[in-house]
Amino acid sequence: MPENNGISREEALRKMFIRRVLLIALFIIIAVSVISIAFNQFKIYSDARLALREAKNIKMTLEMADLELYSAGISIFDETSEGNLRKSTLSYVNKMQGETKGEIKLTGYDTAKHKITGFEYELEKYIVRYKSSDDDDSWQVFRIKELLTY
Repeated sequence: MPENNGISREEALRKMFIRRVLLIALFIIIAVSVISIAFNQFKIYSDARLALREAKNIKMTLEMADLELYSAGISIFDETSEGNLRKSTLSYVNKMQGETKGEIKLTGYDTAKHKITGFEYELEKYIVRYKSSDDDDSWQVFRIKELLTY
C-alpha cells in the first residue's frame, strides 16, 4: 500500500480516531461544566427566593403581633431589646411560624402609625432587607459568601 507523506493508512485512521475521542471528551467536559454552573445558579436563586418568602411571612406575623400588642397599649418596637423587638414578639413569631431559622432585626418602626418601616432577616447564607417609604415598599436579598478565614 502506498504511503502518504510517510504515514500509513492505519496510523492516519488511528490519529483521526484519537482526535474524535478528544473532541468528544472536550465536548462532554464543557457540557458537564455548563450544566453544573447552571444548576448551582438555579440553586442559589431558589434559596434566595425561599429566604425572601420566609422574610415576608415573618413580616406579616410581626404586623399581626403589632396589632395584638397595640390593643394592649404597647408596640413590638423596643429599642433596648436585641433586634429592637420585644421578647413577647419573638415568642409570638416563633409560635406562629415555628422556630425561625434566622435572626430578625427591626431596623425601622413608625410609632405614630404603628408601621414597620425597616426590617432585616438574616439566615446562614442570605440577608433579606425590607424598607418601606410613603411611595412604595422594597425587598432586597443579599447572599453572604465567606472569602477568607484566618
